[in-house]
Amino acid sequence: MPKADFITGLILIGLSLYVFVESWRMPRLEHLKIHPLSVPGLVPAFLASVILIFGTALVIRSILRGGHRLGFTFEGLRQIFNKPNNQRLLITAILSIVYAVLLIGHLPYWLATGLYIFLFIILFEWKQGMDRVSWRRYFVSGILIAIFSSLAITLVFERLFLVSLP
Repeated sequence: MPKADFITGLILIGLSLYVFVESWRMPRLEHLKIHPLSVPGLVPAFLASVILIFGTALVIRSILRGGHRLGFTFEGLRQIFNKPNNQRLLITAILSIVYAVLLIGHLPYWLATGLYIFLFIILFEWKQGMDRVSWRRYFVSGILIAIFSSLAITLVFERLFLVSLP
């Protein structure tokens, strides 16, 4: 566990620093005479600060337990990636990176979010040996959930939180 805590802590630190920088770059909405304590980037910056503190604590605790000595081998990595839970985590990470890097900014936000949600549902609901009726049901429900979710997310952020989406 100390090795996993070390890696997780480093990832949390990196993620929190990224979120903090991006929240700082968000518009301040001075032209709308918005109070400085209600700007859109304040909550993400606060959450990033909390995650940074906990990520740092996790890394320090891990180092004290010897978790910084990772000792990766090819066979060890193969065993890690053969576990179903780790495969699902890897698929989630790949989908999220593709969403954040390739889709956001290149497609309208609602479309990128809808595609992400749809692919996530299809990939994680599919089971080997599934019959056509079940597959169609998952496919249609995935499309409907993706459409309604992406529209709801877009409307809430743009109209309620006044966040301009990419």
